[in-house]
Amino acid sequence: MFSLRTRIALLLFCVIILNLAGAGITLWYTNRTQSLQVQLSAKNVAALEASHGLSASLMDQKGNTTYYLLSHDDAWLKELDTKRELFEGWLKKAKESAFSPESSLVLADLEKLYAEYDASRKEVIELYKEGQPQAGAELHWKIRDEFNTLLLLSKEFRALYLHAVEQNRIEFEEEAEIFSDTIVAGLILSALIEILLIVFLYRKILDPIRTLAHATGDVGESGALSTKNDVLALSNKVESLITHIDDAQKELDAKKETLVHSEKLALVGKLAAGVAHSIRNPLTSVKMRLFSLERSLELDEQQQEDFDVVSEEISHIDNITKNFLEFSRRPELKAKIQSPSEVVDMALRLLKYRFESQEVNVSVERTGILPAIPIDGGQLKEVLVNLLLNACDAMVQGGSITITEKTDVVDPLGTIVFIRIEDTGPGVSEEVLEKIFEPFFSTKEEGSGLGLAIARRIVEEHGGWLHATSVENQGTTFLLALPATRGNTWQKFS
Repeated sequence: MFSLRTRIALLLFCVIILNLAGAGITLWYTNRTQSLQVQLSAKNVAALEASHGLSASLMDQKGNTTYYLLSHDDAWLKELDTKRELFEGWLKKAKESAFSPESSLVLADLEKLYAEYDASRKEVIELYKEGQPQAGAELHWKIRDEFNTLLLLSKEFRALYLHAVEQNRIEFEEEAEIFSDTIVAGLILSALIEILLIVFLYRKILDPIRTLAHATGDVGESGALSTKNDVLALSNKVESLITHIDDAQKELDAKKETLVHSEKLALVGKLAAGVAHSIRNPLTSVKMRLFSLERSLELDEQQQEDFDVVSEEISHIDNITKNFLEFSRRPELKAKIQSPSEVVDMALRLLKYRFESQEVNVSVERTGILPAIPIDGGQLKEVLVNLLLNACDAMVQGGSITITEKTDVVDPLGTIVFIRIEDTGPGVSEEVLEKIFEPFFSTKEEGSGLGLAIARRIVEEHGGWLHATSVENQGTTFLLALPATRGNTWQKFS
């Protein structure tokens, strides 16, 4: 069975062939008609002139012999010779324009009989010249019958000519009728094929397209499409489906990436939780002992300094184990309706003295308080504190931090709350930027590498996204985005 495309191509090919054949037949018939007309015109004119010339020149010879016999004037003989030459000339032209075998036979008989008649006529004249009028008169009466026969033959030639003209007309009409019938048959066949093509296109292409457009398009209350162009409606729907598929594929890839990352983190988290839990219990005992010793011992200045260093390092170890334990446990959000601006203010108050001690100037740019959305204020504060402390640590000789708050509408998520934190630190390279959210990656000598990983996970638990950009020697920017409605998920767009 032929494919749909092959069947359509065959139908179109048949229509083209029929049209070309019709045009070719028309052109052939036109050329043939013109050629036939030219040929017939030339032959007919020559034959017509010859038939008239034969009859006229023959009639002109009648009586010339009698006039000579009565007057014995040689001028009549000369005139008779001239008319004989004229007749022979017309006879020659008639033979050249002969249009049928019958006409050729008639002309042959006419030529033969005229030769006999001319010879007999000359004999009559000679008999009269020799003084035998009685014999000449008898022969003269006999050749009159030959003369009448010559007139009948010339009339027969003319009749044959008229018959040939009529026959040509009949043949031409028959050819024209056959041509007309062929053209009509070709038109009917072409119309049938074109109707078949239209039905085929409608049933095999247009009707399925319309059905599919109705099934997938925007249909109003009356059941009609929002556009009268079925192909356009289907094309728009297909484009929309392709867009949705691309979006779904991006979302699937993001979730797949998150799942793989989560599986890795789960294994690391279990190991980290076990190690941190094993370390923290004896570490707590050591801290309690140090606290007791500090109260009971009397230390000199050097010993007190050493004691403080030991206490700070133990506190540092305690913070690391705390981060490990926090990272290993998936945070359980306790969301409540609260403005993120309040959380920003709490984080700034908490780090006020830290900013002053490191000569860091902090400014907040907001056109108004951010709208209240479902958030876990405590965990969001932890994220902001971590980002602000990283900015402070990066600016060793001081600098400035700018916090910008704004809201925007992003389809299809709706209203999004944005918090941007910019610093004037040294920035990081692109290679480092790609790894800063990976667990246990840190540029600090004493860092655990879990702060930003925990911050991103908290933001993602809120359905948002934490993104970082940086230019070396110009600073780093963190963009925190939170949807205003719980249940929406912020997608990562590159």
